[in-house]
Amino acid sequence: MGPDLTTFVVVYGIWVVAAFIALESIGIPLPAEATLMAAAFFASRTPDFSIWILISAGVVAVLIGEISGFWIGRLFGRRLITKYGPRVGVTPQRLRIGEWLFAGYGGRFVFIARFLPVLRNMAAVLAGANRMPFFRFYFAAGTAGVAWVMFYGLAAFYFGEAFRNLASSAAGSLACVAVVIVLGLPTLLLRYERRLLAKADLESPVRPQAQ
Repeated sequence: MGPDLTTFVVVYGIWVVAAFIALESIGIPLPAEATLMAAAFFASRTPDFSIWILISAGVVAVLIGEISGFWIGRLFGRRLITKYGPRVGVTPQRLRIGEWLFAGYGGRFVFIARFLPVLRNMAAVLAGANRMPFFRFYFAAGTAGVAWVMFYGLAAFYFGEAFRNLASSAAGSLACVAVVIVLGLPTLLLRYERRLLAKADLESPVRPQAQ
């Protein structure tokens, strides 16, 4: 990587990652996860690019995005998701799954959704639309957001570190485990989406309630 490109990434990379994270948390389908991991991997190989500044910016961005998404849902309600959701991958089937999970798990759903594709995009808006108490939402979304940023950021960072020190077999093994988790966890929902929809239709919640 040339010096000009390196300087550009060091100066603007954190802002790009933060913007992607905030916008994805609101509901816009952007590759925030991949961008965070790429930046963290870059930080492991570039002394001028601090992993802790990246993580701090990511935490602030995820909090801003989650809170914004929550109040958008609170003010405009479910009709916003119904009308515009399909444009960002939130199909009626996925919305039903999300509402069913929200009805059964409330704050736990908000936490778990942060680590799953599609549900991550609509969790905040869905929580607001269903009038989840905002202090409960702030706690669930805040703890999930911090955990998500630190997990993916540090996993990618230490993966890069392991590549720099291949003599450490333990570091390489831990990095491989982290990659398997990072790549495998988001596929769980997509793999069992039909099964979840069948369960949601069977139980047919009348109206989701925050817990």
